[in-house]
Amino acid sequence: MKEKNPTAAAASTSIFKKVLLNCSAQAKVYGSCVATKVPEVERDMCLKEFLEFSNCMRNVLRRKV
Repeated sequence: MKEKNPTAAAASTSIFKKVLLNCSAQAKVYGSCVATKVPEVERDMCLKEFLEFSNCMRNVLRRKV
């Protein structure tokens, strides 16, 4: 079995934590929108909410670099 790079794994976890800490409100709104539509899920049904969440994640990643 191939060993994972612990440094890379820690960096990924750190980025994920930053996104969750900074974008939790947007993630909650997007998740709630999707949850209210199940099982009638359609493409772009929560597009506005997704774009807000996506923009937040991009902003967090830009600040990281």
